[in-house]
Amino acid sequence: MRNDELKGRPKIKIGFVGGGPNSFIGYSHRLAARFDNRFEFVAGVFSRDINKSRKFGTSLGLDTQRCYDDYFLMAKQESKRTDGIEALGIMTPSGDHYKIAKAFIQNKVHIISDKPLTATVDDAIKLEKIVKKHKIVFALTHNYSAYPMLREAKSIIEKGKIGKVMLINVEYPQGYTVGIKKKEEASILKWRLDKNMCGPSMILSEIGTHAYHLLRYVTNLEVKEVAAEVTSLSSELTVDDNAFLLLRMNNNSRGSIWISSAATGGENGLKIRVYGNKGSVEWYQDDPNHLKFTELGEPTKIITRASKTVSNLSLQSSRVAAGHPEGFFEAFANIYTEFADSIQKRKKNKKFNYVHPTIKDGVKGIKFIFAAKKSSDQNSKWIKL
Repeated sequence: MRNDELKGRPKIKIGFVGGGPNSFIGYSHRLAARFDNRFEFVAGVFSRDINKSRKFGTSLGLDTQRCYDDYFLMAKQESKRTDGIEALGIMTPSGDHYKIAKAFIQNKVHIISDKPLTATVDDAIKLEKIVKKHKIVFALTHNYSAYPMLREAKSIIEKGKIGKVMLINVEYPQGYTVGIKKKEEASILKWRLDKNMCGPSMILSEIGTHAYHLLRYVTNLEVKEVAAEVTSLSSELTVDDNAFLLLRMNNNSRGSIWISSAATGGENGLKIRVYGNKGSVEWYQDDPNHLKFTELGEPTKIITRASKTVSNLSLQSSRVAAGHPEGFFEAFANIYTEFADSIQKRKKNKKFNYVHPTIKDGVKGIKFIFAAKKSSDQNSKWIKL
């Protein structure tokens, strides 16, 4: 299981762009970086107002001189320092991801970015080319894929315990836009109303990329075609708040994804169910430490996190003994710790396989949401990826 021992590995100096005061996702990234003692937080941009950026940065313990108001300036200044940042976390609207990442990648700074990767397919492809050219590590925080029991589901499927995958269902119902009035939309949803910042569809960008990545990660399958209805169920909104997606997979199985911010009372009810010809697995984020596993003709088993029978991948993703709950922050921290592992191996020129989501996953995610939106715009026509 994970712990905070460095084992002779130096801490990686990290900075952040975005995630200022009152940002939940900013707090999540910074906490995840601290969790396993692998990073030293030394610099950041937290506001375009230098006074606000410095005030917030120093409240986190940073040197005033390393609190910036411009990412270009930060990239330039940090590259001149002998103790400059080696890694950067990006927590801004996705429309800014490409230009921010590019400024730092050119200085060989490794990147960990919030999802989705970008707001356009063109930016995603250009970013992938830069990552490959400069041979840096790029991680994307699809943190749901790092829950220990979600990884156990992946292991069960890889071992063939449910046989050939036949059906896949992912649901992610939220209710955060229910009740928003037209006059409130701009103040509440802010940059999400701008397609240059958010992408082709708010609901697809916000949580659709998570659902799509989870499906691919757990099953090791790819979507060949998608037919989608992406719409707003609220007459008060100008952005999409609901999507139904039908999927044809590369092994000829079928899948479906339902994502919504219009599900009244919905919080973060993320669920994945995978059915094979010999069994099935089911995982629900509201009960993250348990996995349902059913073999054909047998009663359903409940597998618990860190129990004796779980796979090494699942066990290595845990931190505390069975019976103690782990959740969202621990899963988020797994991505950061695996990002640190990748950086250390890259520095030593070791061959390795990425455990965390990468730039390739990000590009696939952007292509998927654009294909889904195209399908919806054409009366749910099947679109090839």
